[in-house]
Amino acid sequence: MQNIQNLNKLELKELLRNLRFYNDLTKKIWNRWKKVYEKVFNWKNEYLVEYYWDIEESYVLEKAKNVYKKIFNIDIITNDIKIIKNEKIKWWMKVYLNDDLVDLSFLKFYNLLNK
Repeated sequence: MQNIQNLNKLELKELLRNLRFYNDLTKKIWNRWKKVYEKVFNWKNEYLVEYYWDIEESYVLEKAKNVYKKIFNIDIITNDIKIIKNEKIKWWMKVYLNDDLVDLSFLKFYNLLNK
């Protein structure tokens, strides 16, 4: 760790920006701040797909790869995608890129019809 007195103006501005970002994260998102902070500074994206338990895994991966390409404009290797079966999702899947979500399930419509 460098001594703060030895930093130039640009380095001090960068340090201040990072400290503000850190402070905002700890206030706004509580326990998730470590995960988000690590992603931002390591440039790692998290690819997650939750899907209905009755769908074949290879089909889910193929469709998720298409969603990442069309929606997020990312060519992704299927090995990078973390997939989770979720029995609460009605009939399809949800695709996440970090905190962004593409909900392809029918749960929203299912809930609207049941009201």
